[in-house]
Amino acid sequence: MRKEIVIVGGGTAGWLTALTIEKLMGYDANISIIESEEIGIIGAGEGSTPNFPGLINWLGIDYIDFLIKTNATYKIGISFENWNNMGDKYFHPFTAFHNKFDWAVSNNKEIGVEYIGYLNSNNLKLDDYVLSSVLANNNLSPLTISKIDDKENSVHYSFHFDAHLVAKYLKKVGERRKIKRIEGIVKGFRVDKNNQIEKIYLKGNEIIKCDFVFDCTGFKRLIVGKLFETKWKSYNKNLKVNTAIPFFLPQEKEIKPYTRAIAMKYGWMWQIPLQNRYGCGYIFDKNYTNLEDAKKEVVDFIGNKIEFGKQIEFDAGRYEDVWVNNCVAIGLSAGFTEPIEATSIFNVINQLSCISKNNILDYLNGNREFYKEYNNWIAKLNDDVMDFLQFHYFTNRKDTKFWSDYFETSEKSISLENKIKKWKLLKPTELDFENESFGLANWLCVGNGINFFNSDYFIDSYKKCVFKNELEEHHKLQVNNIEQVRKISINQSKALNFLKNFYYGKTNNI
Repeated sequence: MRKEIVIVGGGTAGWLTALTIEKLMGYDANISIIESEEIGIIGAGEGSTPNFPGLINWLGIDYIDFLIKTNATYKIGISFENWNNMGDKYFHPFTAFHNKFDWAVSNNKEIGVEYIGYLNSNNLKLDDYVLSSVLANNNLSPLTISKIDDKENSVHYSFHFDAHLVAKYLKKVGERRKIKRIEGIVKGFRVDKNNQIEKIYLKGNEIIKCDFVFDCTGFKRLIVGKLFETKWKSYNKNLKVNTAIPFFLPQEKEIKPYTRAIAMKYGWMWQIPLQNRYGCGYIFDKNYTNLEDAKKEVVDFIGNKIEFGKQIEFDAGRYEDVWVNNCVAIGLSAGFTEPIEATSIFNVINQLSCISKNNILDYLNGNREFYKEYNNWIAKLNDDVMDFLQFHYFTNRKDTKFWSDYFETSEKSISLENKIKKWKLLKPTELDFENESFGLANWLCVGNGINFFNSDYFIDSYKKCVFKNELEEHHKLQVNNIEQVRKISINQSKALNFLKNFYYGKTNNI
């Protein structure tokens, strides 16, 4: 007998969940999604990470069609600006597909620390020798002219996109795949003696039967939070920003292939380039400034009058369990850190990737061990992400109390404390990030960018390394490879125009 699987809540998280479960379960389930035009979606998250294109491809969605119809652009990393001092910036790239372009690995040796030491000893800047950074600084996309018909990519990439258009796009895909959309507002639930959800009640007295439910209700957290009253673990003493004010800016002539994260007095501003506009926002700590002063700070920085969207307040944290009884919370329903590395959709995809058809069917048939492992895995995923995001704030910037207070007054997890203590004595290695979402290369890029590490230690590590000659040869190859790829890479704006024309059959020439 086919199972009734219900997703409560739409938006990107809801429809990605519905499409994933539809593909996993096929004829074993009837998939329904409950959403409301009246409630709408938050729609502020417009950036993603490289696991997003992978999911789109796995779902059988034409990525060019997706890119065109959601006003998407290529994203190859994040430019962090003014985080140490005004005028400073560093780039956190998506790593290269090919080892020959990967700055952190050579012949299976970890050389990240030693390579930075080599660069520092020669007064060279890391961003000039990372392929993604060089492409970004030249407004180049991941597409190259050598095999344009095969959509060859020089580096990992993801997308910036219009979150409202993405939700609409995924909805159309879902409806074509016979996912039943139910327009309605949830007013209650019926649970059995074992606390399993049996029925969902909508306004207007409609009743939806269910065997398994996904809570994609965003910050409302109707099921895992309000119905089951799951214990909450707050991150607000680790991640201090708690308020965001979104706004739009007109697009520039040249579309950038990266997100800008600009440090402000009491937080930071995101600027995300779409085909038709910039999606922007200032995310700050309301304990250090108020809404009107925050708006004035943005206006003074931009230099133009700005129409702000609705203020968004949030409490960073997660539920200790996101799989509770016959319900799994996905996305904002499960928790939220902050948008600095676009980890919201990143976490959605990681959650979905850990669920299989057998997990759900086994649970419904009484084998209920997997959900405990699932909860432990998701808890660690979120805690690891929280550590990495908090690390971004340990900068040299001290011009306001927000920045001067951050390192000393923010709580640090045991894991992060141990990393910091170790790095005062020993170099970072891959073992420091075993089974974590962000690895050595990520932490080195950010740590080097905020001048967290002792440069002399890195230089000394380079001078003492046993593969010093090999490392210097690697650098020469790196310089040559980057220049070769730069020459054949396509400007972001031209790449987007080409894909539009190619898709609509107007041309096959770049």
